[in-house]
Formats: sequence, C-alpha cells, structure tokens
Amino acid sequence: MVARSTLCGWTPNPTEVRALLDDKTFTSVTRWAAEYTRNLTPRGGLPMRRANPDEYILKSPEPWQQPIDLPDYDIDWSELRDQPPVLLYEALFHFLKHWKRGAQGIGDCVSWGWELACTIAAAVQAFNSRGEFAFSGEYATEPIYGGSRVEARGKKRGGYSDGSYGGAAAKWITIWGALLRQNYSHVNGANKEYDLTSYSSDKAKEWGNYGCGGEDDADKLDLHAKEFPVRHAVLCTTFDQSALAIANGYPVAVCSGYGFGSRGAGGWLQRKGSWSHCMLFCGVRFDKPGLLLANSWGNSWGDKMQHYPETMPSEFKKCSGWVSRDDVNGMLRGEDSFAVGQLELKRQPLVWLDVVQGLGLGRTRRSKKSLFAAA
Repeated sequence: MVARSTLCGWTPNPTEVRALLDDKTFTSVTRWAAEYTRNLTPRGGLPMRRANPDEYILKSPEPWQQPIDLPDYDIDWSELRDQPPVLLYEALFHFLKHWKRGAQGIGDCVSWGWELACTIAAAVQAFNSRGEFAFSGEYATEPIYGGSRVEARGKKRGGYSDGSYGGAAAKWITIWGALLRQNYSHVNGANKEYDLTSYSSDKAKEWGNYGCGGEDDADKLDLHAKEFPVRHAVLCTTFDQSALAIANGYPVAVCSGYGFGSRGAGGWLQRKGSWSHCMLFCGVRFDKPGLLLANSWGNSWGDKMQHYPETMPSEFKKCSGWVSRDDVNGMLRGEDSFAVGQLELKRQPLVWLDVVQGLGLGRTRRSKKSLFAAA
C-alpha cells in the first residue's frame, strides 16, 4: 500500500500562476482586491463587491444573485465570537445523504481538492436557488487532473510524473469546465474511456499525460466540458479573504506545503511535517477563528477523535479538521489557492419547494438572516 504522505502532488509553479493572473484575456481567473476584506456581506449567495459598485468578482446573471445595497464593515472577529459556524458541507449532505470522501490513488491531489470545491459550490448554489437549478452529483477528478496538466498549460503531453498546481486547475475549470461523475461514452462513439462513474487512478495517470479524455479523445470531451464552466476562480492569500469567500458560499481549494498530525481537542489540527498537497477549506468558525479543512485521502483522521460541531456527519468527520488563523495564513502564502465561484448548472422547471431557508448555516448580528438566504 502506498503511504498517504507520498500521495501529494502539488507542484508549485508561481511563474505560470502570475502569468495567468496578469493575462487580461483570462478574466475568469483573477486576484482578490484589497477592498474585499472590508466587505463582509451579511447575506450569502451574493457576489463579493469591489470598491467600484459596477464590478463584481463573482458576478451572476441570476436575479436571486444580484447585489443589494448593504453597509460595509470590517471583519471584527471579537464581535462574531458568539456566532455559529458556517459549514458548507451541510448543503452537500442535503443532497447526498450517504456521501463519502474518496481517496486518491496517485499524486493527483490538485484534482481532488478542486473536485470537492466544485461539488460543494454546486450544492450551495442549487440549494440557494430554491429548485431553479439542479444538483446533479459529484464532479470527476480525472478531467481536472488531465486538463490542468495538458490543455491548461498549452502542452501536447504532460508526462507520467505526478502533480499539478492550483492555477492550472483554475484555468481548466473556468476556460473549459467541470464534468460530473457520469458516463460520457456517448460523446465519442461509445468510448469506454469516457466512463467516469467511478474513480480510476490508472485513468488519472493516462489523462495526466494525454490530457482530458485520453489519447484518442481528439478534443471531443474538451468541447463537452466547455458546456459546464465555472464562472470565476479568485486567488485567496489571507485568512480573512478565505473566510469571507466561504461565508458567502464559495469554498477555497488550498495548495500548500503544510502537513498535519492527528486531530486534537475541539477538532483542531496541529502542524506536523510537510505535505506538497491540495485540500479544501469549506467552513468558518468564530469562537476561535479557524477554517475547516477537508483532505483528499479518504478516512484521514477518523470519526472517533473529538470534532466540532458534534453534529457533523461521521463521513465528514473522518476527512476533516479545523486549522487556526495563523496556519491558514501560512498555507495561503504559496499564492496558489482559489475560491470557486458559480457553476453552470442545469435549470429545472420552477416549482414551489418547502425548503428550510439557509439550513441554519451561519448568522450575523447585523442582518439576523442566514448567510445563505437568497436576496
């Protein structure tokens, strides 16, 4: 059995990330302006605002996603201490009650972190839409891995050594798209290689060399992926930026060199060793500022050790733990971690649904409304 510590696969490439962010033709992948940290929106599902009110970093054409006039205020963590946590996994379990975290088989962690980011972002978006958009299930890792190693880098071959980086994944899912864990054999004449219903490390290895779709794809699956883009990916470099993104329903795929040991009291993870690894931030707690980290190795920390909150589903306990503000800031210094914005989801016929608004996710004193209540 391969040791988990070897199943990393983040290969930093700061030069290419900077080039991507500086390239004005790729407007879907962008930096975070300094003003965002002063705009903690007290209702979720809304775009994060720039200083210029005509510009929105996570702009959406949907009426329920349009911005509303709200007073700005600084993130004062001492004032938020008594607020309940924001837990994006609750939207995931609303749709997938028996969800389990899979486990990577090669060093394709970047695709695993970004897959869960897309899956949770889609769940939050579908829930907030009150039935207008469908949640169709988990996303597949293999297209993200192959696409980030080949197409997104403008290569013909990616080689068989493992690894990718966050900026390449951001480019792939926004310029091309994210594909669900489904069978796409119909796209290319019953090509069995297009069956993505279950994870295959062998397929990930092959697609890591040939790109999304494999050797005989001829760009057919690439064109299909372009029908399902993620609208924006936003570089996060500080704790407050990531917390703000998560509080508005946008998980953060984090690439860093930080490793962690077992989960301790209160569900906190302690730094231990070094992992060149991609994981996911998908929750915020206010009692002691921290972000919830989900790993890419399946049952990483077990469900017997302490966690927070106690109501967390067992399957999410197994793969997650809380990371302190200082450690989060250290992880984000690699400048290769991105918040995932709105996805292209299927529309459903409009029907009235008896849905509990917000799933009780995170509240603020100012608005007294769920962070996920639609405007």
